[in-house]
Formats: sequence, C-alpha cells, structure tokens
Amino acid sequence: MRTHHSAAIAATTLLLTLTACGSSVPADGIEATIMCEKFVKQRLKSPGSADFSGADETTVTTLSGKAPWKYKVAGHVDSQNSFGAKVRNTYDCTTSTPDGETWTLDNLDTSRN
Repeated sequence: MRTHHSAAIAATTLLLTLTACGSSVPADGIEATIMCEKFVKQRLKSPGSADFSGADETTVTTLSGKAPWKYKVAGHVDSQNSFGAKVRNTYDCTTSTPDGETWTLDNLDTSRN
C-alpha cells in the first residue's frame, strides 16, 4: 500500500512540475493514469478511502501517440461503499488531451468484483 502512495506522490510531483513550467511536452501514460484515478474518485461513495491498483496491476494503452493524445487505463480501486465495507471495482477509462493540460473523460466503465 505504501508503495502505491509513493508512486502517486512522485507522479503528481512530475505532473505539477510539467504544468508549472507551461511545458508542451506530449502527454504520457502517467498523466493519463492520474486523470483516470481522478475521474473514478468523482464517482465513488467514499473517495477518501480509495486505494488504487499499482503500476504492476494497472495497464495503460496508448490509443493515439500524437495530439490529441488518447489513452486507455485499466485497473481496480478498493473503496468503502455506503455501508462502510471495502469493495473492489475494476475500471476501464479512456481519456484524451489536446495539450497535456486539459483532459477529457471519453469513456468510463466500472464493475464490481
């Protein structure tokens, strides 16, 4: 669990550094993963309890390697439901960005395991 949080912090720091510099560096799978986790959290009953799959259990597929960049991220999230019980949901998230800064959720499929 601790490694998941360390990786997320490192990825967030990288994202903030690129954004702060106004970089026009092409988007990558790390940014797409962060954005998909954000989109998934918005739909959870208890977003603060979310524990996402790590890099070894999350797959990122590049659907378009040029602007607008498009990615599909698949993984799982463990979070509390309305009753406070931890449940696992898998997700397939497709997201795109024209500039590496503005992200659009193209599709999000979630299912409970």
